[in-house]
Amino acid sequence: MDGQHIDLAAIVALFLGGTAVWLAYRDPKLGAAIGVGAVVVTLVWLLLKL
Repeated sequence: MDGQHIDLAAIVALFLGGTAVWLAYRDPKLGAAIGVGAVVVTLVWLLLKL
């Protein structure tokens, strides 16, 4: 590598994203719930940063 490393937050985000995709593939209803939850958390996080 050329001195660039992946940090812990990126590793955790990739793991959680992969798990969410796998769960959505296994159970579409659970996948929809995860998607709605991710949208709500993202919106709250963006609004709190303002």
